[in-house]
Amino acid sequence: MPQARDGLPEMRHLLRVNLTDGTVETEAVDSTYRDRLVSGKGLGAALLMDETEPGVDPLGPDNALLFMQGPLTGFAPGTSRYAAVTKSPLTGTYVDSYSGGHFPTMLRHALPTYLAIVFEGAAPDPVYLEIDADGSASLEDASDLWGMDTTETACQFEGKQTKTAAIGPAGENQVRFATISSDEGTHHAGRGGTGAVMGSKNLKAVVATGGDVPNPPAIRQLRAEHTKRLGQSDDTDWARNGGTQLVPDWTQEVGALPSHNWTRGQVADIEDVNIDAFEPGHVGTDSCSACPIACGHVTAFAETDLDGAFPEASVAWGPEYETIGMMGANTDITDVTGITELADAADRLGMDTISLGNVLSWTMEMADRGLVDYDIDFGDARAARDLVEMIAHREGIGDALAEGTARAAAELAEGATPAREAAVEVKGLELPAYDPRASQSMGLAYATSDRGACHQRAWPIGTDALGGERDPFGTEGHAEAVIAGQDENALLYSMVACDFTGYNYEYVAEWLDELGYDLDVEDLQTIGERAWNMTRLFNVREGFDRSDDTVPARIQQPIERAGPAEGNALTDEEFEAMLEEYYRRRGWSQEGIPETETLAGLDLDAIVPDGLGA
Repeated sequence: MPQARDGLPEMRHLLRVNLTDGTVETEAVDSTYRDRLVSGKGLGAALLMDETEPGVDPLGPDNALLFMQGPLTGFAPGTSRYAAVTKSPLTGTYVDSYSGGHFPTMLRHALPTYLAIVFEGAAPDPVYLEIDADGSASLEDASDLWGMDTTETACQFEGKQTKTAAIGPAGENQVRFATISSDEGTHHAGRGGTGAVMGSKNLKAVVATGGDVPNPPAIRQLRAEHTKRLGQSDDTDWARNGGTQLVPDWTQEVGALPSHNWTRGQVADIEDVNIDAFEPGHVGTDSCSACPIACGHVTAFAETDLDGAFPEASVAWGPEYETIGMMGANTDITDVTGITELADAADRLGMDTISLGNVLSWTMEMADRGLVDYDIDFGDARAARDLVEMIAHREGIGDALAEGTARAAAELAEGATPAREAAVEVKGLELPAYDPRASQSMGLAYATSDRGACHQRAWPIGTDALGGERDPFGTEGHAEAVIAGQDENALLYSMVACDFTGYNYEYVAEWLDELGYDLDVEDLQTIGERAWNMTRLFNVREGFDRSDDTVPARIQQPIERAGPAEGNALTDEEFEAMLEEYYRRRGWSQEGIPETETLAGLDLDAIVPDGLGA
């Protein structure tokens, strides 16, 4: 572990917050854990395994919620991030969900030696955790905040040095895909329902006021070099000059843009939802703390279609590609003002727009088929806006939809086959906006993702359908590409860094060397692989195995209106061939369990509980 240089603080503590009895204490983190896993994703998995018992109820007081910091946070540009780690109430898997903005930097400046905050138990009444600039922390009464949306909550506290991470009504009502929102509701720990866990604990917010941290000349120099890189590099050009709003044109071209609840791979007219369509409402860009990329869009439309449902300020963050894809294209809502209003409502109420968009499109299809008694059609933004409110407050049909598409299919449609097939999810987590029938490698990435269907664990579509390096409709090379992406991202998320910033193994090694860590590129590659195996072991402990590594039934059906992917389907034979190779390359058993030899080779023996390896 690091030897502190030039007065830099060594990260070695965790802050334990017992919400049941109201105590806040500091503990040391086991040096073995820090040596093997460093921080973030991998360390979060090890700590969560220690903090919870097998089969713990995700929404019960015995589940733990961790806020994880990384060694680069507050030092390297583009790394103002934290990770919310817990057992997911949506999937029952391990979940690490990341958020940016300015809150993570303020948290690191207030707690420079802390790797994690561990929340345990549940408060009898609403509270928030206040962390002052000197690192002192206390639980405060949040009764007056309960019921406020994410923006309203943030506005009670926020200043230049004080930022928040808070839940909205969806988190309070334990919607299983509720988010934790940073700053003024503009950044979100979005996937897997971390906000619902926060709500189950009666924890409304974490409020952090940043203090001073050492800033020696060598750190300032490295920071300047990477700020220049991020501001000028071709690798980040796309993020600086359009960001994720560029992606609809890309996925439309290859037939990977979900439409009409995953039955089509293109919208009728891409000019309705691409970056040019949003340009009339574009009023500026925004960035996370100390990031020169500024990939975030600030949007305001003078006129809207939903009769004043858009807040009077008429200013929203984004929408980003996943929101455009899932709440727009996949619902057949192709009016940019309607998409923006729906996105802003989800942000303020505190819900994941990927899962929420899937829920909306599923309900539209079920209503059309007569399997759900609710009046909503594809493309109806007004009805969708009403339904978003009902879901957040668990009113009427919204109560069942707040459980996610898999549970809603069982409850609202009594498990009818068409309803189940229309719920497009893996392990309970709804798919993001890249259709695997246009990039079969994405099917493998979704199936083997530790938190359910996720494009941020690996993005192999970037090197096949969008990159031309492999055949997107075959199987060759996909397992290797998925593993490489998963391990590199696992390292990135163990650093708690943003995946838009291009912090590859070499750049991370450069930073860690300056921060006092004695780790080279090969060490970092191993740390990424360790982290991936740790999250897999948590899921194995919770009863997951090969049978859960699947692709949705709808993805096994031919896709319509999809350009080069027209008529393609991911067959069982193709998928199983990729999965077999994936397990073999991973050193996992045929049931998808890491072999004991694999764990020994990764030097995880001292961390992994007995009996978990195959």
